[in-house]
Amino acid sequence: MKVLLAVDGSLSSNQALLEAFKTIDSSRDILDIITVDNFRTSPPQDVDAGERILLEYVERCKDQGFILDNNLNAQVLHGDVRHEIIRYIKECGPFDRIMVGSRGLNPFKKLLLGSVSEYLVHHSPIPVYVVKSDGSCKVSDPAL
Repeated sequence: MKVLLAVDGSLSSNQALLEAFKTIDSSRDILDIITVDNFRTSPPQDVDAGERILLEYVERCKDQGFILDNNLNAQVLHGDVRHEIIRYIKECGPFDRIMVGSRGLNPFKKLLLGSVSEYLVHHSPIPVYVVKSDGSCKVSDPAL
């Protein structure tokens, strides 16, 4: 199985990682972890934030038996978060599913910023597992 995990360092991303560990096996599965730096919304002084976030997740995966550049791939992407994730799915797949955290934006922020997980549910060509910070999970499968 090949799984894509999109992370942003939030509590719900941490929960998505824990859910991924429950459903994949480092002895046979492949895990790709990505984070996206959006220079339009990120402050300039936070240029290395994506690298720091990714490093934290990579270390946690290594603790679970994953080996970087073997059954674990990690990459910082740059641009619009939603579009970069879809592009990565198409260019680096095939993936069996993508797992993301739900940031739980309030209705006003969701209207202004849009929900990445909601966008993925509607545009991803593969099943999307949206994990909330409480660990609950919603699955959306485009094949259904």
